[in-house]
Amino acid sequence: MNHYQQFVTNNYYFRPDQSEYWQTYLINNILLILIPIFLFLFFLNIFIHRLFFVAIIDLMAIIIAVILLVIFHRTNDVKNISIFSVTLYTCLLIAYILISGPSDYAFTWILVFPPVSYILLGRNTGRFVTMVSFMLIFLGILFFSPPWVSNELSLISFINLLFAAICVTILISFSELSRAKAYDFIKLKNEELMRLSHTDALTGISNRLKLDEVMMKELARIRRGTPHFSIIMGDLDLFKRFNDSYGHLVGDQILVEIASAIVPICRLTDTVGRWGGEEFLIICPETSVEGATILAEKIRKSVESLPLHRYGSVTISLGVTGSKLADDINTIVMRADRALYLAKSAGRNQVRSVQNTDFQLSLDESELSHFS
Repeated sequence: MNHYQQFVTNNYYFRPDQSEYWQTYLINNILLILIPIFLFLFFLNIFIHRLFFVAIIDLMAIIIAVILLVIFHRTNDVKNISIFSVTLYTCLLIAYILISGPSDYAFTWILVFPPVSYILLGRNTGRFVTMVSFMLIFLGILFFSPPWVSNELSLISFINLLFAAICVTILISFSELSRAKAYDFIKLKNEELMRLSHTDALTGISNRLKLDEVMMKELARIRRGTPHFSIIMGDLDLFKRFNDSYGHLVGDQILVEIASAIVPICRLTDTVGRWGGEEFLIICPETSVEGATILAEKIRKSVESLPLHRYGSVTISLGVTGSKLADDINTIVMRADRALYLAKSAGRNQVRSVQNTDFQLSLDESELSHFS
């Protein structure tokens, strides 16, 4: 079962392993934190420093933060909100630097560009935005010639600050590259673990866990109006006696060969799995009972004609049923199991289908063991 976390500020659900999870969390918190910070700076610049142009920038930053936060909560558009946030605050920061210059070390805010851009926009876009920001500051100084450039900031100071910013950019770039590679490696390993957890160790086809997940998804799909699906339950005839005669290692090898024979007959959209022991289950999306019955007959013939050398032949009985809106996993599997029982009772090596719930679905254990 999947577990989701709901953010307090967004009515959207994320899994912790989703790439947008932490980015959404970060954007929410950055925008929320900016509001009181710039509100404090606004009053400080108005009443203490009397820097009215800077106060206007602070006020614009507050307004932008509130607007972006409201839009973000309504749309949860992580990509565009990240771009708008970085772009607008970059423009405000450039304006602040050009106005204030080295006063109270205002120019050191240039070091903010790399981490914010890289964290919110990613490595490639972040690098581009950082370089553009540096270029805009340089062009602003070159063409607008703020009075503090010649009076308060020496060329050596400017070069030192510029190189410091470039070094920060390079370090963050390599850090983001390493983080991205580590994330890709972990993602690859997680996918491999997920595949192994959904695969039957003996036959290599889907296991019970995977079959349950697929059926849950298909049941959810039909409730949204998609065509119904069917399932095929297959059980090898008298396989216990076969194991007793030749041993379980031979029995395991035969299960592998049978699984290999069933998979090519089915469609790519079908899910073929081992339900347990010598039982197989095939889930056929958007398939009628009639269509699944035809597929089951092909499987029966393929298993019957499977060359097993000196071990003789193995047959399989199969039960087919279709989904209903009121179904859960238990009810649809019980119907397929009932159809399988009918195939066994008809003499084995048969295909039978159940299309309604008129049958008694509870089976006596002695009856099942007699026909297994």
